[in-house]
Amino acid sequence: MRRKIIIVIVVVVLVIVATITFFVIKDLQQEKSLRKEIDEIQKEMVDFEQIDVDKISKKLKATVTTGDYAKIEKAIKNYMADNLNTMLTISEALNDEVIPNALTAENYQNDGPDFVKTRKILKNTQDKLSASKETMIILSKDDTVMSYLKNVDDSYYIDLYKEMVGEESSVDDIKKNIDDIVNLIQSQQNVLEFLSENKNMWNVQNGKIQFDDDILLNQYNQLLLAVQ
Repeated sequence: MRRKIIIVIVVVVLVIVATITFFVIKDLQQEKSLRKEIDEIQKEMVDFEQIDVDKISKKLKATVTTGDYAKIEKAIKNYMADNLNTMLTISEALNDEVIPNALTAENYQNDGPDFVKTRKILKNTQDKLSASKETMIILSKDDTVMSYLKNVDDSYYIDLYKEMVGEESSVDDIKKNIDDIVNLIQSQQNVLEFLSENKNMWNVQNGKIQFDDDILLNQYNQLLLAVQ
């Protein structure tokens, strides 16, 4: 009888150990899968000029884990998706052909002398860039980062999320770059406004702008210096 009891106890202990081992291994596998998934997405997002948006968007909507790990995965991916969308908005605004062509003789002829179309597009670009800058600042804050993680109370998973997302990041370089571009566009706007105000005092000949007044020419050249 005693021997049977010992056998039962041993079996129970082995079952408990096996169960614990199973869940430990499962947890380790899930964490490994999570880290691998996020690492692959981050690598694909490094070269933004060559990014495959459709491929990354599909990955950001899918999940490779379950349980609390899935909650972490969804939180990280939602955060990454919002960052990606903001960067795409910035990239789209910067790639608009109007910016490099606004002050060309061809555009002077096509949209002058009031430049209604060009000035509207430049204003929209300024607004998009300024709004995106504010979004990037908000996304960089710890409170915003943590707001993506929902219904998770275990400190282990919370710490894992913090580790994988990273601490509050600095967006000073991004802010400066956007501010520089917004200021550049404003300088272009100043040139177009000047030309519009003096619409009867200039024309385009042989691919070059010509002024009827040397004073206006000097003022125009001074305004161009801010763009260069």
